[in-house]
Amino acid sequence: MRLGISGKGGVGKTTTSAVLSRTLARRGHRVIAIDCDSDPNLGANIGLGEEGAAKLRPFLDQSGPRRRVPEGLSPVQLLEEYGTPGPDGITIMLGAMAEKAGSG
Repeated sequence: MRLGISGKGGVGKTTTSAVLSRTLARRGHRVIAIDCDSDPNLGANIGLGEEGAAKLRPFLDQSGPRRRVPEGLSPVQLLEEYGTPGPDGITIMLGAMAEKAGSG
């Protein structure tokens, strides 16, 4: 199953994503939670805390004119290199992070 949550700012997307991730993981499902928000807070909401969430490394390369995922990595390698273990067996990934206002 793949599930994406989107909507207007401030409607509870991050909270809903965190609750669904933890609930599904506790029921035995493999969960990979990817935070693609320009102001990422999913890691903290899932249970990594502010300090743990701050250590997440974004996998989206924004250094050139085009944003792209790292080349030459299989999906498994991408998950191993950029995924962070979280509570209940969830793997948390950070898509991108805004460097400054307007860059996200």
